[in-house]
Amino acid sequence: MHMARSTAYLETSRHSVYYFRIRVPLAARKAIAATHIRKSLKTKCRREAVVRSAALLAQVEPIFAAAERGDIVDLPSLTWRSKHKQAMEPTHLHAGSKVEPCRKLSDVWALYEKEQRLEGVSVKTIADKQSLVKLLIRVIGDKPVRNIDRNEAHRFKEVALKLPPRINQLPKQPLSQVIEKAKQTISITTFNNWVKNLITIFKFAQREGYCDSNPFEGLKVKQRMKVSEQRSRLSDNDLQQLFDLGSYPGKTDKLPYRYWLPYLGLYTGARLNELCQLYLDDFVFVDGIDCIHIRESRPDQKLKNLTSERLVPINSKLKELGLLQYVERLRKEGELRLFPELRWSQFHGYGVAPSIWFNRYMDSRGLKGGTERKDFHSFRHTVADSLKQQGVSEDLVAGLLGHSAGGITFSRYGKDWNPKILVSPVESLSFL
Repeated sequence: MHMARSTAYLETSRHSVYYFRIRVPLAARKAIAATHIRKSLKTKCRREAVVRSAALLAQVEPIFAAAERGDIVDLPSLTWRSKHKQAMEPTHLHAGSKVEPCRKLSDVWALYEKEQRLEGVSVKTIADKQSLVKLLIRVIGDKPVRNIDRNEAHRFKEVALKLPPRINQLPKQPLSQVIEKAKQTISITTFNNWVKNLITIFKFAQREGYCDSNPFEGLKVKQRMKVSEQRSRLSDNDLQQLFDLGSYPGKTDKLPYRYWLPYLGLYTGARLNELCQLYLDDFVFVDGIDCIHIRESRPDQKLKNLTSERLVPINSKLKELGLLQYVERLRKEGELRLFPELRWSQFHGYGVAPSIWFNRYMDSRGLKGGTERKDFHSFRHTVADSLKQQGVSEDLVAGLLGHSAGGITFSRYGKDWNPKILVSPVESLSFL
């Protein structure tokens, strides 16, 4: 008689203990007065349960065969323990058996990290997740993942929401001291991103059989503000302050990015790193239109997701400011990149120095420190809001900003927007 693999006969109790359960064949029920056989495997570890289930299945098959022949059977003799108790623990299995022990959190991370690298996940993303796992271990300890339950997850949540931003950049000290010294705490968005990553890591652990449930599911904190309010758009007055000729960097500045990046952010809505990593050959002429091709064509160019690649028509204001002449001059000088003065970071791309400078510049113009959160990304919100108020369709705005259009028809079957379609919304951006 051929039976399915032993994992088909596993079930768990409400206390997460594994049981072996198998249906008694109809032909065997004259000798076995039961519809099912159910036996505790006395473990919460799936790997151990698989081994013990296999041991019981191997014994059940000949018992069922004997019962079908009408022989006397001995059900009480069923046990997953061998005569020498070799099946009690993974370290006491018969030679040749291969069973994974219950994995600690650090062990699961090592396996998950290896898989992430094979899948081509960025170094920064892996490093961020690793820092998160280390923080979780600091809070609850390096426990077997099967022992991390909802109580541990809530404990992490309680501590995490009291921590200051950039916790992993602070000197190593007890978390109680870190919390006591904290002048501000992480945002709800940051915490929810942590939870999202932990859910993903524990889904991997579930898939591999190291734990039975995901304690971080449903742990996110509900946002009380609209997503559109998390970062503020820049008002007309803000823009006048930023681009005031008396303080704004000039074209002759030794660091050209300081002049060009804010203008590019305002008239393209592109992300800071998308602009910082531009090469000169990303400035293209398509269907009679000057465009910036935001793409990931080199090892030092990274996009947030697949929908981020796009052609953005160059706004007339940027042309008036001399952007194309600047590009042409760099080409003649033998440069390859739009901002050759920027240095690349493995974790943050080319955006580190510009981000620091721009935040300081905004502070000097009195645009930081208020109740509204404003930074370079606010240009992106400013562009999106301006287009929305003008009645530009959401699909066109998504195409310009590199967002998914959302609908299955556009996202699955639609092609990238032709730059001719995007010229009108781009030219409608008029701020200064």
